[in-house]
Amino acid sequence: MSYSYVRIGSLCEVHLAECPLKLARGRRVIARTARGVELAEIIRDVPRSVSNPSSAAESAVTPMRQPTAAVLRATTEEDELLIRRLERHKREAMEACRTALAESGSQTMLLDVDQIFDGGTLIMHFLGPVDDLAESITREISERYESIIRSRHFSKLLRDGCGPDCGEKEGGCGSGCSGCAVANACKSAAPRKSQPL
Repeated sequence: MSYSYVRIGSLCEVHLAECPLKLARGRRVIARTARGVELAEIIRDVPRSVSNPSSAAESAVTPMRQPTAAVLRATTEEDELLIRRLERHKREAMEACRTALAESGSQTMLLDVDQIFDGGTLIMHFLGPVDDLAESITREISERYESIIRSRHFSKLLRDGCGPDCGEKEGGCGSGCSGCAVANACKSAAPRKSQPL
């Protein structure tokens, strides 16, 4: 099993991820984390262990911890179209939340929002403590946003693809729909040579 470091979310969290494909630095991928299925970016390909490391630098990149993410696949053109649509809705939710916080007189400041790839979950990042008023406002905005996304046809495709676990190596790729973009990406995912940092 090969591993990669990936960057995830608006706070640019770095995770060690199981990565069955050799992908170039900067390649956008779909990854599973504890929060759900997320958009990530490959930072560096890292072998699980280096036998007889020839330098201190080589041994320094050997992961000594357990992976906290798993790369499912590289993004497809269809994923990128969905991501742009989801980003538009996320921006609208952020602006609505910032406006409502300002109008309410709350001192809470919304910094940024992470959007899980399923489209139905927003994770809001605040500067300082969150008061009850801000919590109420953000809950209302999140529920409104999530209901808009859930009502969209593409939320089902994001969640299920052509069947349960579509897009995962053990999942239902190709079992239900030969035209499924996720299934096609799964089938055509060929290892690519990674580029060094």
